[in-house]
Amino acid sequence: MTQRRGGTKRSSWLTFRRRLLLVRTLMLGPAGSTDLVDAVQRELRDQGYPGDPQSALKHDLDALKSEYNCQIRFDRRSNKYVLYDLGELALLDLPDECMEALAFLDASFPRGEALPEHANIRALLDRIVLLLPPYRQTEHQGRRGPISLQMTSTPASRIDPAVLATVKRAIERRQELAFEYRSPDPAQPVVLHRVAPYGVFFSQQGHGYLDATALETTPRDNTPQHAAIHYRLDRIVPGSPHILPTMLPPQRIRPRTYQIRYQLVPAVARRRDIAAYFPDTQIIYHEDDSATVTATVTNLWQTRQVLLRYGTACIVLEPPELVELFRQTARGLSEMYLQNE
Repeated sequence: MTQRRGGTKRSSWLTFRRRLLLVRTLMLGPAGSTDLVDAVQRELRDQGYPGDPQSALKHDLDALKSEYNCQIRFDRRSNKYVLYDLGELALLDLPDECMEALAFLDASFPRGEALPEHANIRALLDRIVLLLPPYRQTEHQGRRGPISLQMTSTPASRIDPAVLATVKRAIERRQELAFEYRSPDPAQPVVLHRVAPYGVFFSQQGHGYLDATALETTPRDNTPQHAAIHYRLDRIVPGSPHILPTMLPPQRIRPRTYQIRYQLVPAVARRRDIAAYFPDTQIIYHEDDSATVTATVTNLWQTRQVLLRYGTACIVLEPPELVELFRQTARGLSEMYLQNE
């Protein structure tokens, strides 16, 4: 009798584990019967489906539907099983604080996002919701997160998927990358860039960027050699990126740094809550409620773009190269807006 109880217990354990394996496999996506049987056999070997695997598989799927109310349907067009809902087979529950965080992410990355990485985040969130018990799913669907990230999506046609895939492979392999890059000015020629790629990020405005160290440009342009450049992914010419055999050095090449100094007028600095946009930012508040800010930067063009947010409330003092960039901007604005006065 003892052996029979032990055998029954082991058989029940194997059955439960086998059915969990089926659920895990279906969580990855639609799967055919052969795929499901193979997944079980790989994990449990000869203890998976020792007899008629197809009949045993059907029995397991029927049990998941009847005992746990799992919604598993067979798609005749693809000949694959699809998991729509786990029913009562809740594999994950979360405390209220985590449910609030889930609502925050859900509101920040809605369905239909055009950016590839945002779509991946959306797929992850959907998987997490699928694992929740029914009452938590209902609670989540009725929750409206009061906080969200305001991120504008770049249209899907702007970032070529093949470009992004090649860039990511180069980063993962730590190899140099070459690509043709378009200037914002259509009159300018396309330039071939050779870079050391280090990462991809998306700005709040929805633009995707490659963070890379510039190594060489052909033909030569005004791109500073060894500067840290943020390349717009949608300006990389589709079909042009290719991974070079040269490996990246153990440490990133240190770009030239600039010590910047600028002054903010009292209307901006009076509340003493100035944002620190740059590394090594130090702020000195003065008696007249103005402020002087110093920091370290590596890209003067991007620094100008940031400081232009202040409009006429910011006076750039150093370095001379940044002051000259602002003079060029001021001259251009004057020509556009004051030429008829």
